[in-house]
Amino acid sequence: MQFPPGLDQTSVGTVAYQRPVQNSAGLGRFFTVSHWMQSVLAPAAFQEGTQPHAHGLTAQAMRIPTARGLSLFAWFVPALATGPQPTVVLLHGWCGDASNLLPAAKALHRAGFAVLLMESRNHGRSDHDDHSSLPRFAEDLDSAIDWLKTLPHVDTTRIVALGHSVGAAAVLLSASRRHDLAAVVSIAAFAHPEQLMRRWFAARRVPYWPLAWSINRALE
Repeated sequence: MQFPPGLDQTSVGTVAYQRPVQNSAGLGRFFTVSHWMQSVLAPAAFQEGTQPHAHGLTAQAMRIPTARGLSLFAWFVPALATGPQPTVVLLHGWCGDASNLLPAAKALHRAGFAVLLMESRNHGRSDHDDHSSLPRFAEDLDSAIDWLKTLPHVDTTRIVALGHSVGAAAVLLSASRRHDLAAVVSIAAFAHPEQLMRRWFAARRVPYWPLAWSINRALE
């Protein structure tokens, strides 16, 4: 066997021996980062918030089907009037749950709206998934809106989406892709998700290129 100049059988053998070690180290770093990202982007569910009755609301606990064969938890509060009524779906922010927006739900219900307080995947009592993201918040919101449109006591021409923080960004994303919402209310949404994630990674000393960039693309 002939070897390129400067290499002999000993040096080639050494390289062949070291390569699996290097690959093993690379795989180790990959799985370490993957595990860390899964723990960060799939927040632990919190289920001990305020209940609707504490705000004078009579709510029905619902399960709403969403993507990947999973389901979402939600409280549905019918409107005081009979017949199809305008309805507001409320979506919490990161690491939040349906109880966060109960004060808003109380005011809206008094104004004559039916109210749906939903919980995105990995939040509250909703099913666990491998990660959460802005697109998945919007995907869950779309599932909730589609579910509302099947209810006879919901006026499908007067459905409003209200969100806070990541939920606020999700209602904007959802509204940009569908034409059946009467209005959207976005409370404390961030200006640009890419800039937000850059700051988030920088605060945790994660290099933007190539790691954080690749994670952002995967989350999209």
